[in-house]
Amino acid sequence: MLLARLFLISPLWVAYFCHETYNGPMHEEMSFSTLLIISVVAYLVLSWKDSGRAPRSAISIIMRNMVLMYCVVWSFLLLFGCSWFFWYMISHATLWVILFWQWVAHTIAHHLIYPYADPNYHSLRKSGWHPFWDTTVYNHDSELIKDGGFEEPIYEGFVPPPDWRFQCPVCGARQQTNFGVCWRCDYGADGDDTAYHQRWGI
Repeated sequence: MLLARLFLISPLWVAYFCHETYNGPMHEEMSFSTLLIISVVAYLVLSWKDSGRAPRSAISIIMRNMVLMYCVVWSFLLLFGCSWFFWYMISHATLWVILFWQWVAHTIAHHLIYPYADPNYHSLRKSGWHPFWDTTVYNHDSELIKDGGFEEPIYEGFVPPPDWRFQCPVCGARQQTNFGVCWRCDYGADGDDTAYHQRWGI
């Protein structure tokens, strides 16, 4: 995760040491302390976005996977004589353009579409699920981890069907609904379903 964050902020350093402005090299136009401050702030923002995601993949990991794919997609530019600097920077720039538009689209859909298309939408969001980070092909987590965020236990005997999307907030076993009594550990049998409310916001 550390390397992923450093990789995401690396264009700042590449531009600082390699980019030529109209007035000369960037490292002569901007102080090194400014670069350090910007880098630290960017790193802290990424750390903040990653917090609370486990055991789901961190956002920095998903973003790194996206940039690596864009590096491959844009690699044909190198065959036409483009510099490695342009190739590297456009690969990272593609990430931020896509993230901006997905943020716009999902912000609108969050209020106008998702709650009506899926009655469980708010429960899933309460559990930490995100409509972009947990559906993109660049997230290599299992569907269960994406939906519930729990490691699944080892089952003995009965194995829940794959379409059971929810999980017991105590033992992690797949459940058909986000409330009730867990079939595996009997959580909720005594009437205490506090963990369900805390996990799913019901």
